[in-house]
Amino acid sequence: MGNNAASVKVFLRHAMEGRLRLRVTPPSQAQKVGEVCRSLAGVQSVRVNPACAAVVLTYQPAQTSAEAILQALAAPRQPDSRAPAPRASCCACAAPQPAGTGVRGQLARFLTLTGVMAYVFVRKVLLKTAVAETALSPLGVISLLAAVPVVRQSLRHMREKRFTLEGFLAAGCAAATFSGQALTALEILWIQSGAETLKAWVSERSRKSISAILDLTAKNTFILAGDVEVEVPVTAVKPRDIVVLHTGEKISVDGCVVSGEALLDDSPITGRAEAAHVHEGDKVFAGAYVRQGIIHVRAQCVGDRTYLARIMRQVEDSLDTKAPIESVADGLARSMVRLGLAATGLTLLITGSAWRAFTVMLVMACPCATVLSAQTAVSAAIAAAAKRGILIKGGRYLEDVGKADTVCFDKTGTLTSNQPRIERILNFSAHDETELLRWAYSAEMHNHHPLALAIRNAAVAREIDPISHAVCEFTLGKGVRAVINGNEIRLGNKKYFAENGINTDVRTGEVAGLIERGLTVIFLAKNTELLAALAFSNELRPDAAATVAALTAGGVSTLALVTGDTEKTARDLCRVLGIDQCYHSILPEQKGEIVTRLQRDGHKVIMVGDGINDALALAEADIGIAMSASGADVAIEAADIALVRDDLADIIYVRRLSRQALSIARQNFWIATSTNLGGALAGALGVLSPVAAGLIHIVHTLGVLANSSRPLLLHPAPAASVPAATTAPTAKESAKA
Repeated sequence: MGNNAASVKVFLRHAMEGRLRLRVTPPSQAQKVGEVCRSLAGVQSVRVNPACAAVVLTYQPAQTSAEAILQALAAPRQPDSRAPAPRASCCACAAPQPAGTGVRGQLARFLTLTGVMAYVFVRKVLLKTAVAETALSPLGVISLLAAVPVVRQSLRHMREKRFTLEGFLAAGCAAATFSGQALTALEILWIQSGAETLKAWVSERSRKSISAILDLTAKNTFILAGDVEVEVPVTAVKPRDIVVLHTGEKISVDGCVVSGEALLDDSPITGRAEAAHVHEGDKVFAGAYVRQGIIHVRAQCVGDRTYLARIMRQVEDSLDTKAPIESVADGLARSMVRLGLAATGLTLLITGSAWRAFTVMLVMACPCATVLSAQTAVSAAIAAAAKRGILIKGGRYLEDVGKADTVCFDKTGTLTSNQPRIERILNFSAHDETELLRWAYSAEMHNHHPLALAIRNAAVAREIDPISHAVCEFTLGKGVRAVINGNEIRLGNKKYFAENGINTDVRTGEVAGLIERGLTVIFLAKNTELLAALAFSNELRPDAAATVAALTAGGVSTLALVTGDTEKTARDLCRVLGIDQCYHSILPEQKGEIVTRLQRDGHKVIMVGDGINDALALAEADIGIAMSASGADVAIEAADIALVRDDLADIIYVRRLSRQALSIARQNFWIATSTNLGGALAGALGVLSPVAAGLIHIVHTLGVLANSSRPLLLHPAPAASVPAATTAPTAKESAKA
């Protein structure tokens, strides 16, 4: 949406309670709109990204609203006559790039220059023929034309009052060409073009690896066209379309059920594991799954409710979010350029030799390896993570994840799976558990409900065979009735038993403790006799304990569970896993407050979650990590890292990857800087020729690239290889009701 202001327009790009993301046109007015936002009542913080014309603000819902903020910005505003603000040094969105900076454009330029260099090599070395190098010679004209892109870029930087590598390169090439050293200028441009091509290729390869992850989340849905179900992409669904949802499918729209009934797994939205029974008239939301049944839903909210388009844009822009160490590399390269300018001048002044001065300039004017030192290490690490199903949305997040000292976990879908298991069987009869489980398994053998699957798994584990039967009736969301060997076996919830005249109130006291722990309880009856109560909990992920232990061993000082589940359930899980802080019965907005409180105490916080109820906490944390395969799209968008394989051990892997990438970047700094300084000294002493200086550039740039490729060889250690704690510490009762 946008306002109707005469000259400045503000568009709402994304909204969640307490947070807005706006786009401003023209982009030069983003700072101005940010200043207006800061002056509005109830606005807490404002961040402006001039490079992508974006304004991100947080506000206090009790004091203002998204509508009030947009109305305040809707007043006509004239563009600010001041010059546009300089681009932010670290932007979460892609900065516009000049045309031709893609892989194809860079490769075409590099191959053209390579052809010219090959021609000169054949003429001078093989045929022993002289080649004219004056400014007006063919070689001089080619050198000047090849320098045009560099000159344009340097002029743009000069207008922004920035002294950069391109300015030094342009000056060096012009000086070399007009002094009759066109081949030297061409060599400088050839090396620079090769470095830019390598950089573009590494970035493009990383983008492709990351984008491949999204193929796993691409999805279609079915809509009614007359009386026929037609499969269409989610993006093609329009408001008021009737969407048909079957067992096992993910809901892709917000809407209202117009017919049918089903059991929904809405844990990504609510954080609770128990399935919800929906029927005609109920509202359903994008992100939930149909566990059992068929429903027809009239779509009300479509399109960006699925967030797929914005996730794709974030992926495409991920490599443009620079890590702090990349800024260090840029600063080091600028220092090398300034040092090179001084060294070139001093060499010419002291020795009086243009040959030596050009050699020094050739070495120092192309700190390509220095620029690539951090960028290639970070890009290779992001590409390595993508190949293992880990989406890292930028270099800054890769660097920070290895420095975090606090990790907060959601429970359902994160530390526990979405598949329940039998936690306990309360036996009210004289039958043994094997017999009770046999009857329950027999009644549920044709059912695909999650609790039925849990009963089946428990029976198979005990090698219990079901009893065949002819009569089986399911009541969706309530229970099942089967006739086995002439006996009527019922399995279901309290309401189902009450409807069929079987009183469960006499066992209320015995099951109350299980319900207080947050377990799902159903009853088993034979004819009219109440035999047992079965209590179910979500199964703990097999790698959860090992991952928690590995985080502690890897330098994480604080572990916290932040969940909407009950106190008893949360504390039990903390004891089992050795998590030292427990926050239970937490609402979604309170999760974000807990993360903020930990940050105020000086902690760098990782939040791990999977549901819509985790989105605010994921956005507030220094690093948000989403369990992606079963996670909500909004959680994946809010997170900085997404684990597509749903493997908790990937958290350990990505922290190792972060530390290795930083170590490699520092090693690359030494490789690049030492060879540059050594080459410049050798050139000043007359030991090194311009051709040898070019070879130094090629060799040490290849060395940096080879060293940066090491993250691609890093294999994640299985979480099971890390011994879990044998005794769990007592949970600190910092729970907030």
